[in-house]
Amino acid sequence: MNRIALAAFMAVALLELWAEASANNSLVYYTKPLLMPLLATWLMTTVQHSGRRPFFRRAVFGALIFSTLGDVLLMFSGAIFFLAGLFFFLLAHLFYIGAFTSVASLASGFLHRRWGWLALFLAYPSLLLFFLWTDIPKGLHLPVMLYAMVITAMAWCVVNMKGKIASAVFWSMLAGALLFIASDSMIALYRFGHPFEHARVAIMLTYIAGQFLLVRGAVLILRHPVEKL
Repeated sequence: MNRIALAAFMAVALLELWAEASANNSLVYYTKPLLMPLLATWLMTTVQHSGRRPFFRRAVFGALIFSTLGDVLLMFSGAIFFLAGLFFFLLAHLFYIGAFTSVASLASGFLHRRWGWLALFLAYPSLLLFFLWTDIPKGLHLPVMLYAMVITAMAWCVVNMKGKIASAVFWSMLAGALLFIASDSMIALYRFGHPFEHARVAIMLTYIAGQFLLVRGAVLILRHPVEKL
């Protein structure tokens, strides 16, 4: 079942990217909402017999459910749908934060006494917000800034797992977090007055790859004892 779920996810992902590239909005309404549920199905069927880290497993699953709701809402135009989609993705990142801090707490993880990493990650969203600030509607300033802080915190929590999980798993998950940030950055540029060619494909490609790498890392953490990673 887990292989079927993964194959279905890959097939739908390719179909979604083709739909975005061809501006086939009718197809997007079918493919985009299926992506995260299929990824969640792969997660749960792969680790269903693992009794390890039940909170971690449920939190990652919850992040994918909230991501699905965010995906659906962001398919519609209008500020209310954008805000609602932003809210559900914010919840998704909070669930990811909960999962990752259960592996490495802020008091004992890699970032303990390594605050330079925090400044490094904070610099990017700060510069992006500075660049876009006058283009963002005033009513969205606070929600967008809050969301930028939360997704940055999610990336921090991935960095904080360094040394607690296998090196290959860590770098894969860090790449996933950075791709997620890249996708959201492109959404901000696209929505707030800076459209670019092939934006829809670039946004979805980085989003799909980012989510997959995060969930793949979660699967590896759940399938192998931490002391053997």
